[in-house]
Amino acid sequence: MTTAVRGRPAQLHGLSLVLAVTCAAVALGALVGFDERIAVGALCVVALAACCFRNPTAGLLCWLPGVFVPASVAGGALLRAGFVLSLAAWAVDAIRRRSITDERIREFRWLVALVITMYLWFGATMLWADDPAAVVREYRWWPIPLAVFGLVLTRITSIRLLLLLVSTFVASATLAATIGMITLRSTASASADPLTSMDNRVSGAAGDPNGLGAGLIAAAILAFGLACVVRRAWVRSAIVVAILMLAAAAAGTASRMVVISAGVAFVAALVIFRQVIGRVLAAAVCVVVPAALWFYCFPPAWQRMVVSNDGGSGREDLWNAAVHLALENPIAGLGLDNFQVHKPGVALAIGEVQNASAIAEKPLVAHNTYLQLWVDSGAIGLGLFLAIIGFCTWCSLRAGRDFAWAGRRDLAALSRSVAVAVISLLGSAAFLTIARDFRLWILLAAGPILLSLARAETPWRRGPSAETTPVTEPCPAS
Repeated sequence: MTTAVRGRPAQLHGLSLVLAVTCAAVALGALVGFDERIAVGALCVVALAACCFRNPTAGLLCWLPGVFVPASVAGGALLRAGFVLSLAAWAVDAIRRRSITDERIREFRWLVALVITMYLWFGATMLWADDPAAVVREYRWWPIPLAVFGLVLTRITSIRLLLLLVSTFVASATLAATIGMITLRSTASASADPLTSMDNRVSGAAGDPNGLGAGLIAAAILAFGLACVVRRAWVRSAIVVAILMLAAAAAGTASRMVVISAGVAFVAALVIFRQVIGRVLAAAVCVVVPAALWFYCFPPAWQRMVVSNDGGSGREDLWNAAVHLALENPIAGLGLDNFQVHKPGVALAIGEVQNASAIAEKPLVAHNTYLQLWVDSGAIGLGLFLAIIGFCTWCSLRAGRDFAWAGRRDLAALSRSVAVAVISLLGSAAFLTIARDFRLWILLAAGPILLSLARAETPWRRGPSAETTPVTEPCPAS
């Protein structure tokens, strides 16, 4: 009798599973008869949901490629559905544990408090903004990148998961680069104006060549750090191929911002990896050679790089307007997203402009993250944003030192590569408005993660010898 009673729940569970699968098959068949694309999308959403709730970290990693290809239908759907499902899986897990706190959140509670303070300050700018509706429109999007920051910070809890995160980031960027180069064949035009046309620029499913280029540079830097960790020769070979493709696609974006971003990253690498400058130079050669080959094969891209008489396509005018408006209320700002509201009114005040429509007609952002935040949220908002970036970058550098002290030179190199990748995005931020860019917040979250993992590898407190430990040992051999 006892055996029968105990076996009944198992039989009911099996019956419910069969019933669920049957209903799903019937629904899928009905959708196929209605529209095959909807059926495939529904099947993918179901698979992603199963992945998120079965293994939330794996679901988060499956979501990551959508960050690099948001302009495509599949990429945009993955970006939206993956975020909602990942957040729902986190909420279910929190309810199951009856707590929304996490050990990582408690460890970096001051960082979390800083992020929350920045978000609250952005909302407070509604009180003095001339257009509160504009503040609301921008403010409602900020919880998404901040939630991604929190999800990555709490879900990546081991070195293995961290390596999966970095590998997925590099693989996603390589996928976006490949799509962009393949798509270019169908859009390339010999008669297109290299300064204004997008036909001869790699953008693909990313939608914007400038935004794509910023992510490709950061991914290439992470790939070099990842190559120091892996030991299998075929994996390293795949990473080398990925680096070559990332460099070629970055050159294919024909973005002058990419060159400046790469230059900033190169200088930062020389400082951060000063004991191994030879390897930094070798890595630079691995990037420069495929980029030079691309410029040789596609002269319009090189022509756009060397011609600089277009005023940055209106950027200089936007920057002048942003500085003028920021000085009107330098401490508190004009209100989130109110730069576009005020900039037509200063078209005459900033003097001669090269692109009047960019100031007076087009609803353009400042194309500079720092100026945009200064205008919209004042020195307070900009200071909070920079404090978060500074702390996360410091975490990466400190983790590199701690890993080196513990004898993990491979992870030390990866930690420092994350810092250089963040710095490259900060260089891109001088030409793009990317304060809400998912890629930036994912890399920022990697800094505290690395420091937390480094603390687990080493004693909590160490003597002065940790400061003088050499870090010039090579990466692990295959």
